[in-house]
Amino acid sequence: MSQNVEIVREVMALVRRTGTGEPEPRLFELLAPEVKLDMSRRTFNPDVYERHDGLRRFKRERDEVWEEFLVTPERMVDAGESVVVIESLRGRGRGSGVETRSRSASVWTMRDGQVIHMATYRDPQEALDAVGLKG
Repeated sequence: MSQNVEIVREVMALVRRTGTGEPEPRLFELLAPEVKLDMSRRTFNPDVYERHDGLRRFKRERDEVWEEFLVTPERMVDAGESVVVIESLRGRGRGSGVETRSRSASVWTMRDGQVIHMATYRDPQEALDAVGLKG
């Protein structure tokens, strides 16, 4: 398994493990200071989060909307400087209690051992296409 895949796996585990409160310091070591999290394609609360402060804002917003939210990687594809993650999502709305399940993907772009960009996609094939791979 490539170093980039291992870094993305660790970042996803750290995000999953972080409940309410400040993200673990290790997460900020793995995300470049100029990181950009492009979640503009997601169905609920589309937005773009920039830098480490953006990560903190994303986490606050996620915790306000979702009582429980779990992203489970199904498959990780090494695409050179990028990693495509095909993932299943499960959430339960805070207040409403409504449960949702879906499947999506994300593309993580790396530089010098850190994530510099992450983009979400509703359709896994779109994410694979974005890095020039076939499903």
